[in-house]
Amino acid sequence: MHQLHNYLIERLPRRHMARFLEKCQRFDLVPTMDLGSEGKVLSHAYFPCSGAISLVTDRRGQQPLVVGSVGSDSMLGAELLLGVVPAPWRSVVQHSGSCWRIEAEELRLVTSEIADLRTLLQKNFIVQVHQRHALALAKADPMLHQRSPEIKTHQHQLSGAAHERG
Repeated sequence: MHQLHNYLIERLPRRHMARFLEKCQRFDLVPTMDLGSEGKVLSHAYFPCSGAISLVTDRRGQQPLVVGSVGSDSMLGAELLLGVVPAPWRSVVQHSGSCWRIEAEELRLVTSEIADLRTLLQKNFIVQVHQRHALALAKADPMLHQRSPEIKTHQHQLSGAAHERG
């Protein structure tokens, strides 16, 4: 049986969690399903409860490159918090599961109304940016993590900061 909540959503005070979930719909994640296209604005944000979503960059003449993944500890569509921003990657369901899904405009409205939600998602967005940056560095220089253990420490600190209540 799939868990009912995403870790980010569980971090909200109960009254805010209930209000947020009223705006969401349950959605099944089916392997190979495309949730978003590179260069296109996402129509929804996704908060996986189970399963996983891969973030994939297509490269001319080469195999697609997985640049990240989204699971039950995060969300797909953090860039929607910035407004109408095209996704920098393709979003493909990697493992089946379920999620909460919310329309992009509804996400912007509800985050303007619920400060705790806005703060939590902004912190999560910063963690995602740092993780993607560290991944890009590691792919450019596979020996980087062995030479720089402070990167993992920094990621751990950021991850903890994202899950603190404001």
